Amino acid sequence: MKQDNFILGIDVDFLKDQEVFDDWYYKMPEYRKNKIDRFKPQQSKRLSLGAGILLYKGLEMLGASDAVIFDDDFQKPHVQGATDLEFNLSHSGNLAVCAFSDASVGIDVQETERFSGNLMNFVYKDEEIKYIKYRSKNRVDTDLLCTKMWTMKESVMKYYGKGLSMDPRRIFIDLEQGNSVYYEGEALENIFFTGYELSGYYITVCSGYDNFSDEINFVMGD
Repeated sequence: MKQDNFILGIDVDFLKDQEVFDDWYYKMPEYRKNKIDRFKPQQSKRLSLGAGILLYKGLEMLGASDAVIFDDDFQKPHVQGATDLEFNLSHSGNLAVCAFSDASVGIDVQETERFSGNLMNFVYKDEEIKYIKYRSKNRVDTDLLCTKMWTMKESVMKYYGKGLSMDPRRIFIDLEQGNSVYYEGEALENIFFTGYELSGYYITVCSGYDNFSDEINFVMGD
């Protein structure tokens, strides 16, 4: 099924209405309900449900409403038996996003946050920290650049389905060389990044396409 790459997004504030939350919750498959139930904070439950809504609506748009999603928390979720439909989910703050593609894809969204020295040392290589300090004129620039680079690393880890088992400090993002990316010193070939800056958030898609969708399509929870 050859189809366009696209991203859906949703602000989960509307799920604060318990009746609306319940209506959507009961539309979800069992694996998603189980995921939602494992969360304790209400906001985490809303974000997990929001991610489920995006997948529900995206598959509907693609004519794949009956698709069976394989998701056991031990490998990258995927459409069971499909080789030409991939998706990936992420959420942060009030925002959930889902990328769809006909090839492997990873997406990450993060609220712009302040990166302390300890956190920077945990996720960035020395060369990356030097680059951040060189390019950042003030605290705002530093926070945005750090958040951008973190979403890039996360999207790589999710593209390969490795999560944090793929040590972020072993991933080197070279923004000075056309967003080249290396893992343990070896160049990762044929993967590209598309970035989106929203108010208070940064989103990165890692895919085999050098130009993903032009914009994020926001959906309502109706």
